[in-house]
Amino acid sequence: MKLRWQNKVTARLALRDKRLNTFLFQNGSLSHFIQQRCKGSFHIELINESWSYPMADEGHLLSSCNRKITFIRESWLKCDKQRIVYARTIIPRSTLKGESQKLMRLGTKPLGNVLFNDNTTYRTNMRYAKIPPQCELHKQASKESAIASHLWGRQSLFYVNNKPLLVTEVFLPTILECTQN
Repeated sequence: MKLRWQNKVTARLALRDKRLNTFLFQNGSLSHFIQQRCKGSFHIELINESWSYPMADEGHLLSSCNRKITFIRESWLKCDKQRIVYARTIIPRSTLKGESQKLMRLGTKPLGNVLFNDNTTYRTNMRYAKIPPQCELHKQASKESAIASHLWGRQSLFYVNNKPLLVTEVFLPTILECTQN
């Protein structure tokens, strides 16, 4: 199922639960932002770091890696053992040269710590989507839980040394339980 990614203005109008605005439209490092708001302990649970094929729309967006094996990192951002965000990063082989190889060895360290602290890295405009339950991305994000409602996600193309990587973040309903300390 192909998602309809939208710009910020269109997504903001379509978003029914305005409490999600704070997280969905946040511009900096999402992990840092959540760390500041999490009333418990924040951590990342690594699901997978391996070479695999991207989903069709991911490969298309990163046209250079369409139908090619890429490095994929999947994780859950958690607050007090509660999953609040599913994160998926697609890194083409061509991006993983020199210093960028460290992106394959992040483990439970936040990707944002690397991307937002590097002067050579920049982000293009974010896109947003309402993700229906029948979508593969929804299935990945709601694994081992019974989330039957639509989820909201955002997607950004980052460039590290002018080479692309794609970050997709899907917000689980539990994100609304994050409050400022």
